[in-house]
Amino acid sequence: MPTTQGLAQAMDQPSIESFGEDEGEFLFIPGIGRIPLPPGSRALGPGIGGRELGPERRAPSAAAPPPPPKDPAERRAEEMARLYLRLEQAEDEREAKGLTAAIVSRWSQSQSDTIDLLAARALAADAGGAPSLALRLLDYVVALAPQWADGYVRRGKVRAEQGDDSGAIADLETAARLEPKRFDALAALGALEEKTGDKKRALASYRKSLAISPQQDSLRKTEERLRIEVEGRDI
Repeated sequence: MPTTQGLAQAMDQPSIESFGEDEGEFLFIPGIGRIPLPPGSRALGPGIGGRELGPERRAPSAAAPPPPPKDPAERRAEEMARLYLRLEQAEDEREAKGLTAAIVSRWSQSQSDTIDLLAARALAADAGGAPSLALRLLDYVVALAPQWADGYVRRGKVRAEQGDDSGAIADLETAARLEPKRFDALAALGALEEKTGDKKRALASYRKSLAISPQQDSLRKTEERLRIEVEGRDI
């Protein structure tokens, strides 16, 4: 048997030895001999010269792969969310106008050359005094791109100009459902609802629009006027 001093000296330089698959691995301590190690055990703690044994022994893990790139729809949604937040927090009308222009520009992008061409021709037809042609073109637009809210807003505008209030309301309601932050559609919808006598719904539409884009001074004045008509003056 080794002495206590011998044991202390022997523990200074332990080593691990392998004796083949049948015999396994051993911890060899000078003065004591071989101590069989169970499969997968850790002979020495990390940071003090030890190493993992058996099936647990591996090469250093590689760095985690980068996350997959986001698809265009996801990137657009994140960008729009940032713009809507900035619009809601805009400090003055000038800042709001710049943000509104950026948002409207993105709304107008259909992601389809065909749809963009049809929409542009419809706009030109309406401006050129041919609303019937504009409506036929916009019918194709909403049929080919039923998820593009701007197509319904454009057709609703032409329908309203032609006195088709119910058709315009239906288009604007669809646009607001597809794109709940369409403050322009909500404001136009409120105006048509007020025109047709549904003042409570008009007031609700105005308020929804203002909640998204508070820096609409003329719309705020309209909302205040209609609020007095519908709810009365505060006592």
